[in-house]
Amino acid sequence: MAKFVIAGKANCPYFAKAELLGDELALNLPGFKIHKIPVDPDHWDTWLKDLCQKNNWKHSKSPIVWRELLDRGGKGILLGDGNAFQEYALTYYGIKCELTSGDLTKIGTENEETFHIVEQEHKKVLASIIPFNLTISNPESPALYFIINELLNENVFSKDIFIRLYCKNQTENIEGIFMEIQDLASPHLRSIKVVQDPAEAFKDCDFAIILDDLDEDIDEKNEDEDLEKYKNPYINLAKAIDQNAKQNCKILISPFNSRNETYALVNLVSKYLKRINPKKYLIGNSMCDEMIAKAIVAHRLRINPAYVSNVIVMGQNLSDSFYVDLTYARVTDFDGAVWAKTGTHWLNLISMVADKQWINKDFISLVIDRENSVSEMLRRKSILVFAQSIVKLINLWNLPHEKDTSLYSAIVYAKGNYGIKEDIFLSIPVKFEKESYFCIKNFRMSDQTESVLEEIIADTKTRISKKFIDDYYIKNGYDVKLVTPKVVY
Repeated sequence: MAKFVIAGKANCPYFAKAELLGDELALNLPGFKIHKIPVDPDHWDTWLKDLCQKNNWKHSKSPIVWRELLDRGGKGILLGDGNAFQEYALTYYGIKCELTSGDLTKIGTENEETFHIVEQEHKKVLASIIPFNLTISNPESPALYFIINELLNENVFSKDIFIRLYCKNQTENIEGIFMEIQDLASPHLRSIKVVQDPAEAFKDCDFAIILDDLDEDIDEKNEDEDLEKYKNPYINLAKAIDQNAKQNCKILISPFNSRNETYALVNLVSKYLKRINPKKYLIGNSMCDEMIAKAIVAHRLRINPAYVSNVIVMGQNLSDSFYVDLTYARVTDFDGAVWAKTGTHWLNLISMVADKQWINKDFISLVIDRENSVSEMLRRKSILVFAQSIVKLINLWNLPHEKDTSLYSAIVYAKGNYGIKEDIFLSIPVKFEKESYFCIKNFRMSDQTESVLEEIIADTKTRISKKFIDDYYIKNGYDVKLVTPKVVY
């Protein structure tokens, strides 16, 4: 099978001649394929020069014809100009073009007119595109492999997604990720590029997914080493986003290896957002902890985790001060006395657990140890639940969900909600509706939840105090492990 490419000036009669000859060959020979590239006459010289430099060819006239290996791709084999193509067709196939010079000139003129019409239509199509700029920081995060396909195929954002992969250094891994995203061939993906300049990466950004981890080797650093490489990346990221992104840019913070510091990083980033309102457009991912808790309860009740709702993780993260509130938790499709269509009949979760001591004693420890136990069985870090939590949170935050009445956990601005008076970000219950989230008014908490929440707030306030941030994040220039974890339940 042969594939020939014919390129030339749109108004060139010799290009028209080679084009017609190619059409005739393709019509009569089933294994002969032809691809035509008309080029604007004003841009021909530059286009031809770039093509010849790329393929190490020497050619100066219009048209230019080369052969490509259809099944292999790669560098083409230069055939020559229009005369060389005619000689090739006559020698191998006994076919030649019989049109006169006058006819070819007329066809060349028509080609140019058609070319300009098509160009105008193409410009109109481009002008009608409303780009959705999605910036992903730290694309080398293991979570990206599991989330990118779902984000593109579910049409979570829009039909015209422009992705920027922001990284400090372009490595082979980044190039591989770039090619794999291209290979997805998503109809919603318009453009993708790797960017190393933060100003360019977040320019006019509509949604930023921050997957950056803190340096794991901080405790092993030498005093003589440059502290710049240990600097917390979130400070510069926050400044770059605030200065370059759209004012209504949504920011999702969800590091994988540094997941236990998510709430602290959200509080840190909020201090550097001046133009963007962090109270409305900044969220940290605590839904992974919620999904783990749901899985534990579902396993106990022998139901699908999707049939568990309103399990709330309040506070920070599973290795810090937190509280899993099951007060409003409910289940459906439970094998009990009352049966109904899934999702139409909900039962109180605590009432369905026969052993109440299991909730008070074993439940929290099972939630905390869940990831470690799964990782030990897999002999690698568990990633799927974490990745799915990112997809779930983005879906909730960007789609209408008008009929969804469930409560979810997210690290959001907490002041003024649930009796919290401190200016902090915490994991609290929220509802998602109309591409936004809101806290529940007149939310009644149990006495136990209130007392625990007060303790969590006091602990969080100490951890994210200005003195703590100044002493550890800014003065030293690098991150340290936060204070000793404290579990409250």
